[in-house]
Amino acid sequence: MNHLLHFDDSRAIAFQRPSLKSISEKDLAEMPVYDILCGKSAGLPFDYLMTDVYSGCLPIKSICYGNCSAAEYWINKGFNFGMRHINRFDEAKFRESIVNLPSQQRWLRQGWVSDCSLSKKSWDLLGPATDILMEYNIRLVIISKIFTKPSLEIMRQLAQNKAEIRVSISAIDTKREIEKRFEFLDAYRQVGGLAVPYLMSFRYADAALKNNQELIVSKIIADDYIASEHPLRLSNDNAGLESAEEDRHYHPKFADQTWFGRLYNDAGNFVLPPPTFLPPEYDFNYIRYSDLAKAGAQFSFNNLPTYQDLIEKNLIHTNTFDHANYDVK
Repeated sequence: MNHLLHFDDSRAIAFQRPSLKSISEKDLAEMPVYDILCGKSAGLPFDYLMTDVYSGCLPIKSICYGNCSAAEYWINKGFNFGMRHINRFDEAKFRESIVNLPSQQRWLRQGWVSDCSLSKKSWDLLGPATDILMEYNIRLVIISKIFTKPSLEIMRQLAQNKAEIRVSISAIDTKREIEKRFEFLDAYRQVGGLAVPYLMSFRYADAALKNNQELIVSKIIADDYIASEHPLRLSNDNAGLESAEEDRHYHPKFADQTWFGRLYNDAGNFVLPPPTFLPPEYDFNYIRYSDLAKAGAQFSFNNLPTYQDLIEKNLIHTNTFDHANYDVK
């Protein structure tokens, strides 16, 4: 962890939005419970989605960076996003939904509205689910903050079933959170899993936060990880904007949210695009960046703009930003 020795989490505040903090959770209903299924034919917005293990996630005061779109969606519908439940898993229904996926869909996303690491029980459900997916030659791409770690047995099961685990990290996490997430990334890679640091990037004016982000990037490179970058979006009323650069840019689809595009397109390790930009036939089998570089493999970001693109006002087609609401039919 030497690269994180000078990580300064004195500014690791939970960025908050007054518009959400003022809501009384006691006036909201419990989150609904769903069957865990896959794809549009099962009522999900996209074929690359698998119902999250959890319905709901963190309470309002703890939502990620104060800017979780899923939390805001459910709160506006009158539900307490923090009053979560594990969704129902019926193997027969799950298999039926897999069979109804388009034949070219070779991967599914877990971690769209919630996080499977909220308990060990949810990890224990997810391991056997990947056994079933592998029967159909479908891999899972898991997005997680590793609130809890899976057992070594489950980690091996996930790795054997080609599950890719993207671990979200940012300059505004605490040092202990960052260390814990890198410890997991190392452990998962040790058992043969594709462990991907998933950097929530942002242009900070604050010197400490700017340095934190560079320390994370230097560790990713030094430890030979294959990484992915997810440019963070912050709404206009988010207190965190006080720490942002003043040359503000706005997201093409969310005019009230500051967004800087990709910042690390020149850092070779940042190979993988966000899941929204992965093609249906996605299949990636490199574990270390040096192996990928040696093989000369390349992967396209599929038009996700860079910061330079925004500065130069390069044409951005809004239809490349494939967002949907967070409900299930």
